[in-house]
Amino acid sequence: MTDPEATTPHVRITENPEHSRFEAHLAGDSAEPEGSADGELVGVLAYSDDEDTRTLLHTVVGEEHSGHGIGGELVARAFAEARERGRRLVPVCTFVQAWLERHPDQRDLVA
Repeated sequence: MTDPEATTPHVRITENPEHSRFEAHLAGDSAEPEGSADGELVGVLAYSDDEDTRTLLHTVVGEEHSGHGIGGELVARAFAEARERGRRLVPVCTFVQAWLERHPDQRDLVA
């Protein structure tokens, strides 16, 4: 069995509504408050909002951080936020569509 800590960098996922996106930052060692972005920006999930739906447009993770699960963490956070807020999602992004194939339990949020 492999240690997930060995291959997955510690990231902090935050929502940046000003830029209509979720952001993944490398987590620093500082005791920053939850929700603050304290490290290098390594990935984003961009969205656009309508009254009742959020369209997930595209997911980008820096090449050197690709393949470590960061994109999946961004998508999982977007789905968790939608569930908490009672919002429906429109997955335009092909990465999000592929993520849904692996997480069919989240399809109830798709508009």
